[in-house]
Amino acid sequence: MATPPFSLQQSLEQAVRMLQQGNLAGAEQALAPQLAGTPDPAALHMLGAVRLHQSRFAEAEQLLARARAGNPKSPIFAYGHGGSLVRLGRNDDAIEAFRAAVRLKPDFAAAWRDLAALQEQLERLEDAAATCRRWLQAMPGHPDAVLSLSGLLIRTENAADAESLLRRHLAAAAGPRYAGALHNNLALALRGQSRHEEALAEFERAAGLNPSIPYLDVQRADVLQQLKRHDEALALYRKMLAASPADPHLHQFYNDLLYRLGKGEDYLKSYDRAPRTRDLLLGKAFFLSHELKGEQAHALYEEILAGNPDDRDALAGDARALAMTGRHGEAMGAFDRALARNPGSAELFADAAKTALQADDPEKAVALCEKGLAVNPHDQNCLSVIGLGWRMMEDTVTGEGRDEQLSGYDRFVRAFDLEPPEGFSRIEDFNAELNAYLDKVHTGTGEYINQSLRQGSQTAAHLFGAGHPLVEKIRERIDQAVARYIAELAEDEDHPYLSRRARDFRYHGSWSARLRDCGFHVNHVHPAGWISSAYYVHVPEAVKDAEGRQGWIKFGEPIFDIALKDPVRRIIQPAVGRLVLFPSFMWHGTVPFRGPQRTTIAFDVVPKD
Repeated sequence: MATPPFSLQQSLEQAVRMLQQGNLAGAEQALAPQLAGTPDPAALHMLGAVRLHQSRFAEAEQLLARARAGNPKSPIFAYGHGGSLVRLGRNDDAIEAFRAAVRLKPDFAAAWRDLAALQEQLERLEDAAATCRRWLQAMPGHPDAVLSLSGLLIRTENAADAESLLRRHLAAAAGPRYAGALHNNLALALRGQSRHEEALAEFERAAGLNPSIPYLDVQRADVLQQLKRHDEALALYRKMLAASPADPHLHQFYNDLLYRLGKGEDYLKSYDRAPRTRDLLLGKAFFLSHELKGEQAHALYEEILAGNPDDRDALAGDARALAMTGRHGEAMGAFDRALARNPGSAELFADAAKTALQADDPEKAVALCEKGLAVNPHDQNCLSVIGLGWRMMEDTVTGEGRDEQLSGYDRFVRAFDLEPPEGFSRIEDFNAELNAYLDKVHTGTGEYINQSLRQGSQTAAHLFGAGHPLVEKIRERIDQAVARYIAELAEDEDHPYLSRRARDFRYHGSWSARLRDCGFHVNHVHPAGWISSAYYVHVPEAVKDAEGRQGWIKFGEPIFDIALKDPVRRIIQPAVGRLVLFPSFMWHGTVPFRGPQRTTIAFDVVPKD
């Protein structure tokens, strides 16, 4: 007697069991009887899930789209379709699908979570926060919604609002895991307001309730650094490394602090004591590369590539290391191999273009940048390099250099002498108090290895929105100047800089930089910004020397040597209370100075979503 065919429900249940066991072929076989003729949307949806597990993303999306079209009122089908769209990089379509899922099922927590997470990943932080607020309206008190919204508030420099939200939900927290997570986020909110002693206490409470919170001790070590308790931070890192010797993040945090403290006897030794894994080799090569030890970094990348010739990170790192050693021909070949594996990396196109410039091939550099800008039209690295290529080619359009059209050294670099905040009659008096306050914020270490400072220090956390009263006073004046700067930009949809002109803006990072005697910034750009800045809190007497130009900020000169007739295109004299604004893609650095110190506040601006 023939075995009766499975019903749709039985086939689906069997496929789910097979998926849970990792048996993808079995899941597909279980669905086969349901796929003949006109398949039910549920069978299409399940087969789409199988294709996702098989990494056959395009097929998965087609199946899940058919399932959704067959039953447009199913929140599960809309959600599943959204997940496949994310895998294909169709992020706006994925957002629409997730939104459809929560419209159909307002208490669909997973869809709310993935919608907010995708918006955050895309740096649409205001949208992500709005999503979390709607999530809380639909599902009041949902733990993931509270944690997600508080994290976004901290990221957007609204730490005080995050603190209020978290304290409202702490009393009703159910279970130690959720309570521990709330205390952890509360600690982050307090740290974001520079209330480090309170933050440390909250981290201790979080550890007591939920010791499994990822990297909780890393956060504690960071707060200890802010409190200038560096030996305790180092001891905590050593404890973590003893427990997790192969964790690449721990090695990076530990050696970064050793570098800033000038503890050369221990610096990078943790890598030598650890397992020789791919991630740790990459980590050590990162430090060596930033110290310009290209040959040593090259050797580590080659070791990784010997085991896996297609390792994308090692290919990219090796190309950069070869360029660093001056072996430009080999480096260009390495970049070709790296770009074949990383065709979506605009940053890598820019790095290859820098090497082409150093090999005296500006035409190739421009072509590489054009490819990078096709990937990301606003990539600041590519914009910074393509202008150099045009300058080397001495290309002109209607009598004006193409780099000048792009960079607008006279149009886009502007200085604003700010009025003193309310309650102060002179900006010098206000800045003297602000400078004394910033003494407490700088942690007393040297510069970070991957920053532009030499002989100085830079604060790690956001300054704006962090509970610094004097900083917030000057921020009001800075807000006014930035708004004026943007309003006075011309409208030009075809210009890479002007096309981003928007009515509203937000700060993407804010910090203080302090240089000591003989200190300076190497020439660099700001890859994450649109508009960048320097606000002068304190300047040495030497900046008044118009001939020596000590401490002055210069624009247009790259960090590497190439054949430019006039490398510095503009230079501006610092003054107490002066704010300089300029495009983030513009090369800028400073002239070394003699004197006790120079202190600035800096930030990047991006258009608000």
